[in-house]
Amino acid sequence: MSQSTAVPPSLIPTNDAARLQALARYQLVDARSEKVLDDVVAATAQLFGVSNAMLSIVEKDQVLLKAPYNLPIPIERVLRQQSMCSATILQDDTAVYEDLSESNAPTDIDISLLQQLGLHFYAGHNLRTPDGFNLGSLCLYDGPPRHFAPAERKLLAQLAGLAMHLLELRRLLGAHAGATAALWETVYKVIGSQLAGLTALVEQNTTDGKPAELTPALAHDAGIIVDVIDQFVTTALNRI
Repeated sequence: MSQSTAVPPSLIPTNDAARLQALARYQLVDARSEKVLDDVVAATAQLFGVSNAMLSIVEKDQVLLKAPYNLPIPIERVLRQQSMCSATILQDDTAVYEDLSESNAPTDIDISLLQQLGLHFYAGHNLRTPDGFNLGSLCLYDGPPRHFAPAERKLLAQLAGLAMHLLELRRLLGAHAGATAALWETVYKVIGSQLAGLTALVEQNTTDGKPAELTPALAHDAGIIVDVIDQFVTTALNRI
């Protein structure tokens, strides 16, 4: 999967050169574990009751799978034309495929890997920089087809906004290693209890080991918690 092939022109936005320059500022070079990002993505997957979730970062020829949750096989990158998120960054709205198949897949996206993994559901919302570039998306995958309600779309957009603000904070503070590790530990201590609140919501709505449907009321409660975390991160950004 590391071999590069030509990316179909239909998957390249007109501002791709500037978008890639913007992406370089964030120094997202590998899928190394970073606790805050990992926990936000894990909480997202658990909230929606899906098998897999990740931050997909669309590079020049490939897509980096950052903070992957429960991938069925270890993958760090896929070709750009193998990732649904390569099509998602071409639009501003949440992309949803409730029953993904070759007949309804985005143009020039090769879904053969997803089919091999038995994944038939996809939803993704863009990670959009403050200056308007879509770096990738916070995305969900699941095995069986499923309905994705308006309240779920709204919550996924909120979580993607939070993830982008965390990436912006990461850009300013540096990655979660070395001298910046202590700074991130302070950030995590503040938002950790709120993330635990999201996990508690999931546990309260779990029956026989399976999460219950994400009702509008539950999505609303989760959205309140996400807003609290996002407000803290936004305040931190404004103070740097």
